[in-house]
This record gives sequence, C-alpha cells and structure tokens, in this order.
Amino acid sequence: MLSYNAILRPELEQWSFTETAFHSLAQGKCESVMSLGNGYMGLRSATEEAYIGATRNLFVNGTFNRFDDLEVTELPNAADVTQVELMIDGKRFSLDTGTVTEYERTLNLRDAELTRAFIWKNAEGKRVKFEFKRFVSMQDLHLIGLKIRLTPLDEGIHLRLASGINAQVSNSGSQHFHEGEKRIFDKKYLQLVQTTTESKVDFVLSALHRFWIDGVSSDPEPLMEIERRKMEMAYSFDLKVGQTLEMHKLIQVHTSRDADVPDSVNLDSLRKHSLQALQQSETSGYDQLFLLHQQAWAAIWDRYAFEIDSKNGFDLLALRFAIYHMMVMTPMHDRRMGIGAKGLSGEGYKGHSFWDTEIFILPFFIYSDPKIARTLLEYRFLGLEGARRKAKENGYEGAMYPWEVAWPSDGEVTPVWGAVDVVTGKQTKIWSGFIEQHITSDIAYAVWHYYQASGDQQFMDEYGYEMIFDTATFWSSRLEWNEENSRYEINEVIGPDEYKEHVNNNAFTNYMAHFNLQLALGYYDELKERNPELLSRLDASLNLQARAPQWQEKADAIYLPQPDERGIIAQDDTYLDKQILDLTPYKAQAKVGTLFQDYSLDQVNEMQISKQADILMLFYLLENRFPRELKRANYDYYEPKTLHDSSLSFSTHSILASDFDDEQLAYELFRRAAEIDLGPHEHSSDAGIHAASLGGIWQCVVMGFAGARMLDGQLHLHPKLPEAWERLSFPLYWKGAKLQLSIRKERLEIQTEDKNEVRLVLFGKKVSFTGQLQFELIHI
Repeated sequence: MLSYNAILRPELEQWSFTETAFHSLAQGKCESVMSLGNGYMGLRSATEEAYIGATRNLFVNGTFNRFDDLEVTELPNAADVTQVELMIDGKRFSLDTGTVTEYERTLNLRDAELTRAFIWKNAEGKRVKFEFKRFVSMQDLHLIGLKIRLTPLDEGIHLRLASGINAQVSNSGSQHFHEGEKRIFDKKYLQLVQTTTESKVDFVLSALHRFWIDGVSSDPEPLMEIERRKMEMAYSFDLKVGQTLEMHKLIQVHTSRDADVPDSVNLDSLRKHSLQALQQSETSGYDQLFLLHQQAWAAIWDRYAFEIDSKNGFDLLALRFAIYHMMVMTPMHDRRMGIGAKGLSGEGYKGHSFWDTEIFILPFFIYSDPKIARTLLEYRFLGLEGARRKAKENGYEGAMYPWEVAWPSDGEVTPVWGAVDVVTGKQTKIWSGFIEQHITSDIAYAVWHYYQASGDQQFMDEYGYEMIFDTATFWSSRLEWNEENSRYEINEVIGPDEYKEHVNNNAFTNYMAHFNLQLALGYYDELKERNPELLSRLDASLNLQARAPQWQEKADAIYLPQPDERGIIAQDDTYLDKQILDLTPYKAQAKVGTLFQDYSLDQVNEMQISKQADILMLFYLLENRFPRELKRANYDYYEPKTLHDSSLSFSTHSILASDFDDEQLAYELFRRAAEIDLGPHEHSSDAGIHAASLGGIWQCVVMGFAGARMLDGQLHLHPKLPEAWERLSFPLYWKGAKLQLSIRKERLEIQTEDKNEVRLVLFGKKVSFTGQLQFELIHI
C-alpha cells in the first residue's frame, strides 16, 4: 500500500511517497516505481535482503547483447551490488519472520533518495532498529551509494553482515556475460570484470565497504569469499544494546561504451580507472557524495520548476514523479542511446526504444530542455543505418525505421513471439516489427516538431533534412497503386491500435505518411531557394532530383480516408463493419489485458475494440487539419470502444477532452494516467515503469490544461484549468527563449528575460510582447 502524505517529513509533502507495509508477493511495484538512476544506469529498488519473487536489476544504457541467435538483443542485467545478507544471532534476517512495526519505504523525489526504516523483533523478543538509504548519483554518473544503520534496542546481538558483487543474475534466465575476472585488493576493494557474450561490451564494477560504531570508525577483519560469478566480504560484530552500526557501501560502474572515460575500450585502462574512481569516492565519503548528488538534483528541479495549487496534492506529486523518472531514464550523456519503453526500471521490452520517445516523451524535452531533445533526435539520425537496412531487406527504398530499436545501427529488434493465445494455447506472433510502420513518419514528425519549436537550423542542416527526405523516400516506395480506385494505398499494416492487425489503409498511417511526403516536398523547395549548396550535397547521397517528383506524385494520389455521413473516419477499411462489444466490464479492470482471458487476439481483431487512441492520436498531432466538429464526433464514437490497455492512451484522450471543454473528463483521464504507475494497483508496474505515460502526464498538464500547442510554427496558448486547480506555473522554452507561465482562473502571466520580442497566439489571437505579458481570462 502506498501513502502519498509525508506525515513524518512535512517538507517532503508532494515530493515523496511511501510504502507502508511490505508484501513479499507484490514486490515488483515498489521495485519499479521507486527505482533510481541517472540516464547512464538504472537500479531497480529491490530490498537489501533477498526474497523469493524479487527482481534485482542493474542496467547500463546502450550495452545491448544477444543471449542467443534465436533471441533479440536486450539490455543485460549487470551484477547485483545491493544485496546484503544479515545474520542476527545466527539466524538470517527476513521481514517474513518476526514482527515488524513502524515500517516505511520512501522515494524522495526531491533528492532522488530511497530510504527504508522499521523496527524488527525476532522470535526471541529482541528488537532491532533498521535504517537503509540508497542513491544513484546524478553528479557522478558511475556511482552508487548505500548506507545501512542497525541499532539493538533491548539487548545486544551478534551480527554477521555479508555484501559484495553478485553476478549470479540473468535476464529472466538469459545470461549475457562470460564468467569474468574477480579480485579483491588489499582486503578492501572488490572488482568484477565481465564481457557480454555477443556484443563484447566490457563491464567493470568496483565496490568497497566502510563501518562505524556510534560514529567511531571501525575496521573489522573481513572473511573474503570468491565463487562462481560472485564475491563477497563477510564481517562480524557484537553490538551492545543501544549501539549503532553504520555501513557505507560505494560502487563504481564502468563499461567499454563510456564516452566520458579516456580509452574506455582498453580493458586494462578501464580496470585502473574504475579502481581509481572508487578510491576517489572513498576519499570524499558517502555524505559528501550524497550532498553533491542533492545539489545536482536541486539544479534539475530549479530548471523544471512546476507549481500546482490544487485541492488534490497528488496532482503535483504525480507530475514530479513523471519528471523524476524522465530524468533517471534519459541518456542525456550520450547521443548513441535512446529511452527504453520501461526506462531503466525493469526488463520489460528489453530496454528497446519505440515511438513512445518521439510522440510522448520528446515534447517534454522540446519545451523544457531543447538540448536533450536534440540529443534524442541525433540518436535517430544515427539509426538511419539500421533503418536503411530494414527498408532494403523488405524491398523498399529510403529509411524504414525499426519498430523497436536498441543500439542505433542494429536495425529491427522486435521479438517475433509473444503471449499465449487463449484459444489455441500457442504463442501469438508479434507482427509489429514487420508491419507497424507508422513509426517512420512519427520520427519525421518529431524532427519537424523540434525544429518548429526550437528554430535549431544547425540541427536541420546536419541531420534533420536527411531524415525527412529519406523517410519520405521510404513511403514513396511503400505505397501501393489501386488500379480500380485510381489511388495509392498502404495495405497490410498495424496502426497505433495494436488490436487491429493486417489492416488496409489505417487512417493514422496514411495521413502521417502523407504528412511526411508533404514535409519533404516543402523542405526540398525551401532548400532550392535558400541553401542550394546543402541541397546539392544531400542530392549526391539521396538522389533527391529523381525522388522529389515521386514524392509529389504519391502525395497527390494517396488515399486519405474521409468521414462518412455521421462524420466518422474509419480507423481502417473494415473497422466500422466489425462486431460491437460492450466493454463496460473490461474498462473497470484492475489489470491490463483482462479481455484476453475471454477472447483471443484473432477474435478481438474482428471487433470494434481499440487498445489505445488511434484516429484520436491523428487529431492531436495534426489537429489544425481537422474541424472541431469532426474531431468531436469521432471522439464520441471511438472513446467507448477504447480500452486504454496501452499506457499511451489516457493522455491523448485527456488532451482532446480539454479541447472539447469536457473539463471533468479531462481531469479524470489525467488522474488515470497518473495512477498507471503511481496508483494503487499492486502489479501494474512489475516489468518496469511506463515511460510513455510519464511523458503523457506532462502533456496532459502543458498541452491539455495549459493549452500549449505548436501549430504551423506558432506557439498557441488556450488555458483551461481543472476545477480543482487554482494556479499552474511552469517554464516553457520557445525559439530559444525561456518563458515562465503562471496561469490562474482569472489571469495568465508570462515572463521572460529574453530581450527579443515573443510572438504567440493567445485564444486564437496573435499577440507579441517583451519582458512580461498579463492577460485577463475572466471574460474569455
């Protein structure tokens, strides 16, 4: 059970949430939502003591490996550094035995610190107070710190504490590392060196322990143990009643893919660097290292300073939770790496990146930290190699982006087989890697979105134009001519609604492909006039003179589904002819996917049931191309048929509900999006947090309630605060200028220190200002 009220530490109100009781059968929830990280690595928050059912994960971004030729590449689960075995009076400590009182495990979002505290009484009646702290440094990306304090409360105890580096872990059974080398230096420093089996990435993990008793340094003689894939140090203490033992454990994590370590590909050099970094950490000490980490996070929260005055304190907590996880999962340090669909919090989706990044997460960075947005798009530029290879392998031209991507040059890495078919008992085939192709235009859209909002011409010259031109070439080669109807179509695809496979003319896919083609044509004509030298260079590698006429021909003749007499645009050629099922019992589900306990995917494919927003996503991305009445009619039709089984769905529906002035539904859907991970469902996040939904939470607030949109290269604002909110304040970057917005029910204020004139569209009217703008909303 999670509590969102910081009763013991009022200063952390709306900055923390707490697990108030430990349940060994539901460990995955807090392991994921309380996970720590810094973009370089992510540490799942399993408890220090071991339990059956725990999942101990440490991932380093970009270190993908294939266990076997029949499996796809995934982020390997590195050795565990957090497990500590505690033996009290000869018996193993466990929360499953004895009596536990005053239990609380808290994630402090402000300081990115995990804490756990409780009093445990054993069968003999001895009470021991336990305190645990943990952080993954935002100041030193390679550093993990742990602190443990134990105090006997009634009478003395004998304690045996064993801790080390344990590589007897796997990715759900797949072992990604060779045995490796293990060494203990000076009876103090542990070092493990391992190499991934296929990608040959070297990992070096170094660790040390330090002890104090009642604040006085203690240097006990350790019992050193090395065995297969594991080494540890065991220490023994006799603690008197009231004495406090404190242990600090510091860990340095490095790999041969570290861009910030000189000569990281040289294993000998990497070994030495890791050990030296550990010794430097020891000199600084845990408390000083944590202080530097706190300061780094303080700067982050200063940059992303949101304020919400709401009757429900959970709202601001949920937004901070979303921003926290977007920080800990985003590889701000290295453009060769992307964002996994579960961040770095669990093994779900194997660390692969999807369209989630471009459509749901990237907007946060576009408007909050454009430099990071650019880095994420450069990752996709590096992925052109794999995208071009995928296009060629499928008989197409240009760049066909993979549905799932790992290392940017790898190409398609989507698994082929998935969950069970309840009718046949066989595994279902995952078709997304073969026929879910809208991601190619989604990436082109993201490039355009970033450019329009940032004005980053250098990015476009070096990367953006090439991406847009080559994705347009893919669509040009992908379109199929229908002689009977004299039009180009896109057949045999999956749209955003993955409950509809092998469909023809998915409206989202067709419209976005058309957008991609038009975008390329527009930039081609622009470069002819403005920068013919750049166009000539691109033409030499992309054959643009021959391809531009093809883009034009296909764009002019592509089939774009039109509304019927009711104003409904068919999601695909056959959707509106399928059986309608009452989804009421499934919409109230506590766990995603209960529909498939009653129906197979093939059966659902023949029903008017959508997994997530599809047509409605199109209305959001290309909103000014469709009249409001059309969007509303389709919203009313498709929302009852949408299960929101994808975490991507609630935010889109919430934003559209705001557009339609359905304030109550917009707020309700925002809360449901916020509760996907942070809510009460015990197993919602077992495989990891839902990265896209976290970006969606931010979009609900900024794009929905604040009404901020980029339309035709202009910033539009149309605030509509929920009834429960009195004020919303946040920073927003536009064309290089930082704007600070403060929205109340009756007034909008915008401030900027930028000296240039700011132009925007407010409630449909163009306005401009320098320095400060105040606008009365009471009569709007």
